[in-house]
Amino acid sequence: MYTPAAFAMQNTDEMIQFIRQNNFGILFSHVNRHPNATHLPFVIRQIAPEKFVLLGHLAKANPHWKALHETEVLAVFQGPHAYISPSWYAESQAVPTWNYVAVHATGTCHIIQDAQLLHELLKETVRFHEPNSTLLDHMDEAFYVKMEQAVIGLEIEITSMEGTAKLSQNKSTDTIRGVVEGLRASPDKLAHDVAELMQRNLETLEKRT
Repeated sequence: MYTPAAFAMQNTDEMIQFIRQNNFGILFSHVNRHPNATHLPFVIRQIAPEKFVLLGHLAKANPHWKALHETEVLAVFQGPHAYISPSWYAESQAVPTWNYVAVHATGTCHIIQDAQLLHELLKETVRFHEPNSTLLDHMDEAFYVKMEQAVIGLEIEITSMEGTAKLSQNKSTDTIRGVVEGLRASPDKLAHDVAELMQRNLETLEKRT
């Protein structure tokens, strides 16, 4: 991912937390000159110091899984993003741009077909989204087994991560304030989310100075 130094996310913990907060990603692979992509929910698990895996599942009817085992893949996680108007800038000479946050995780994908491992993976996914849910405790076992048989589990051993948080860090504080104000006036919720991230950065910058 092209990431100018001013926008690079340097902290691994920050990227892990971002994935947890924006865990519906896109899984990309490329086999025999043919690109594939599938939208999937992921759970990220730490298995050792500085070692993480992504857990996910997709429909067995989706042929993408057949090209994934022991293959290098890319998982992309997108956060809030928004159009940035130059009319919000303190500088007179400017062009429109786009602010956004995204994390890319690259790793080796392993297919999980073992029934018990798949069961634990799906259970962990439900618990992540509904920590206090009793759904699985009361579900008819035959029905649950039937549903499990229709999906394939994935474990991606992460080998590298990179993140971009393009939030006007290369602009003056006056321009950042103007962009925050412009985003807050937008009816778009994503614009408000970007404004909040920029405001936090601005407050951190002001504390340092």
